[in-house]
Amino acid sequence: MATSISTVLFDLGDTLWHLPQMPQPGVIRGETMRRVEELVRRWGYDMSGDRPLLGRDIRLAVNEETHRAFHGDCVDPGYPEICRRVASEHGLDLTPEQGDELWETWNLGGLFFKRALFPDVTPTLTELRERGFRLASVTNRGYSGPDFWDEVRAFGLDQLLETIVISCEVGYMKPHPRIFHAALERLGVEADECLMVGDNLRADVEGAKTLGMLAVWRRPPPGEPVEETTDEPETEGPVQPDYTINEIAELLDLPPLQRG
Repeated sequence: MATSISTVLFDLGDTLWHLPQMPQPGVIRGETMRRVEELVRRWGYDMSGDRPLLGRDIRLAVNEETHRAFHGDCVDPGYPEICRRVASEHGLDLTPEQGDELWETWNLGGLFFKRALFPDVTPTLTELRERGFRLASVTNRGYSGPDFWDEVRAFGLDQLLETIVISCEVGYMKPHPRIFHAALERLGVEADECLMVGDNLRADVEGAKTLGMLAVWRRPPPGEPVEETTDEPETEGPVQPDYTINEIAELLDLPPLQRG
C-alpha cells in the first residue's frame, strides 16, 4: 500500500514568488555601484583604477560559479568568498567578515527587485494547512541574511511554512540529495511522505524523485527574469514529473493532496 502524503515541499523562486517588475539592467548596475562604492570607501579604500568595475566583476564571477555548481557537483559556491577573491583582484584585502558584508551589499534583495508572491500562493497554502498537510521549503539561494528573513515575514510565509532549508546554509544545492535530506531530518519525515513542488525539472523534479518523493513541476512564468544566484529554469529533463501545473492553486485538485 502506498504511503500517503503528509508534507509538501516548495521551491521559492518562480514557484511561490517571482520578479514581475524587475528594474531595468541600467538601474540595477547603478544601484549596485553606488552601494559597493559606499561600502569600499567606508572601509578606507579609494575607488581608483578599475575598482568601479568591482560590482560587475562580482556579477560575472557569481554567474560563472552558479552555473558551474548547478551543472557540476552541486556544492554551494560560497558567494562571500567569491566576493573576497574578486575584491583581491582589485587590490582589496578583505577579512571573511568583510567578504560577508560585501556579498550582502552587492546582493540588492527582493525589495529592490520588487519581488512578489504569486496571487494564489497564500490562499492555496492556507487551504493545504487546513487539510492537515505540513508545508516547508527547499530552495537554492546564495543569501539567507536578515533582509531575506524580513522578506519571508513580510509575505507571511513564516506563518505558512514550518521551515525553509536553504542551499547556502546546508552547503549543497538542489538537486543534491543532501539538501533534501536536511529538510527530511528537520521535519522528521520520510521521503515517500513528501511531495515536492518546483519550477526546475532538474533541481526540483529530478532531485526529489531520486529520493522517492512525488514531484510536481510548476511551469515557470515565460519570459520573466531570474536572480543572479538562480540558474535558468530547465523545461526539459530525463526525469518526468508526476504532475504538471501552471498555477499553484491547481495543487488543490491533485489526488495526493485530497483529504477524506
